[in-house]
Amino acid sequence: MDWAKSGRIRIPRFQRSYRWEYTDAEKLFDSILRGYPIGNLLMWRKPAPAAEIDLGELRITAPAVSDALSVVDGQQRLTTLIGALTASEETVDRRFRIFYDLRDKKFLSTPHSQKPRDHWLPVWVAGDNRRLIAWQRVRSWLTPEDYDLCDEVTTAIRTYEIPMYEIEGDDEQALREIFDRMNTFGKRLNRAEIFQALHAGPLDVQPSGLDALRERVSGLDFGDFTTQILMQSVMAVRGGKVDRDFRHEFDNDADRQHAFAVTEKALRVVVDFLREDAGIPHLRLLPYALFVPVLTRYAALFGRPEGRGAELLRRWIWRGSAMGAAPQGNTVALRRNATAIKGDPVLSAQRLLKMLPPGGEQWTPDLSQTALNRAQAKLNMLGLLSLHPVLLTDYWDEDGNRHAPGTRIDQPRLLTGLLAGKTSPLAPILSGWEKGMANRIVHPPMDKQVDVLSLLATQGSEALHSHCFDENERVSYGSDGTGSLLMRADVVRKVIADHVQSMALWGFSDGPDPESWFGETTFDLDDFFVPDDLSGGNNAA
Repeated sequence: MDWAKSGRIRIPRFQRSYRWEYTDAEKLFDSILRGYPIGNLLMWRKPAPAAEIDLGELRITAPAVSDALSVVDGQQRLTTLIGALTASEETVDRRFRIFYDLRDKKFLSTPHSQKPRDHWLPVWVAGDNRRLIAWQRVRSWLTPEDYDLCDEVTTAIRTYEIPMYEIEGDDEQALREIFDRMNTFGKRLNRAEIFQALHAGPLDVQPSGLDALRERVSGLDFGDFTTQILMQSVMAVRGGKVDRDFRHEFDNDADRQHAFAVTEKALRVVVDFLREDAGIPHLRLLPYALFVPVLTRYAALFGRPEGRGAELLRRWIWRGSAMGAAPQGNTVALRRNATAIKGDPVLSAQRLLKMLPPGGEQWTPDLSQTALNRAQAKLNMLGLLSLHPVLLTDYWDEDGNRHAPGTRIDQPRLLTGLLAGKTSPLAPILSGWEKGMANRIVHPPMDKQVDVLSLLATQGSEALHSHCFDENERVSYGSDGTGSLLMRADVVRKVIADHVQSMALWGFSDGPDPESWFGETTFDLDDFFVPDDLSGGNNAA
């Protein structure tokens, strides 16, 4: 605690964020009370500059120190200990609101909204003798057994010893190697997290790594890219097997920085292509995540998709969304699709199309799918958006801007805010009537008191059409509206099917641009086949 308060303990940038649950914190203090081992700490001792430090509930302006201890292994445990021991009644994070129940004789946590019981001993009180005495003094009902339990808990916390190893020196690569081995053997981090740990920038500067890349592309207002997608995009840009071992991926810092710079530029191209050419306005509506790293490789090699290449890529996205772009499983499909991007932009797009499952001409929308974690539900919503639905009521966005009835919901700022929210952008029309997309419109949440059917009945023909209603059916809304929604199902199905077909173009030739037939073209036969051997090295292209 003294080290933390003096600013000596630092969390390096390669560490992942604090992810423990409150149950983990309860178990940690239970282990301390029982004398169980909680693992070793590995620290790197080196000078550190002045910095603003957050450790759990502890927030300090730390001075420059010559012997700072950067946490290599043990961040989750240290953050929990420091957070709980520096907490207070005002602490909101439940993971640090840890108490010892003198009645049930166990550690527990509680949300800020719940008032602690009088017989719950706060951990932050147990860690300070004067606060403990004051806490006991106002509880005259405490029994000798209660006092003994308080002593047992406080003594366990104050005297518990944690083995700690210190590394000295400036060999950052050796530190990363140690970190890699510790977190590979135990499998405690996922691939994207280990990638970030090994290939972040120098510890004392802003890294050219996944976190920085994620922050920069978040400014595109296309949604939040996961570190997994970003890692796969970096690997795809560099070529070879996207799921290969990445521990020695970069030759040096310059190589790493170049890779992330190229990936960022390519991702900006991909977002623009998805919006403008493929008709995907937001990452949340992209049916399969693997489209991003594959398109990123395409953009890095050939620039922005244009002409015939862009047309075929759009078909690939929509056909793959409808029929399943990853029939072999995401990892295998990603590897095969990324490896197909080589040589020529049009031929690369053709190879992608050839890998899709057949039978798209018979595809029909599944109107039962309304949850946007499913590819078919995303296609359904994209189909509804193709009619440019409008607001039926006033809507105030998070910035306090008012959007009047009749405003198109697919306006970028409005739609992005709607998709970024926690609630579904598919609002039910008739409550208690679950008939899938027939009972859904694209619209911000409305007050529960609003009768959506009655509201629709007051709309003009353009607004009705934008939500898949026929003005001629206005009289059939009736008392419960189920008849209208059953008829609307046929309209919705046709709208979605027509939109998907217009983008996927099943039945059309996927060959080269007909205009190219009149010029001289030289083909490499290898370009027409996807090799069975998909091997590739670090910098294979």
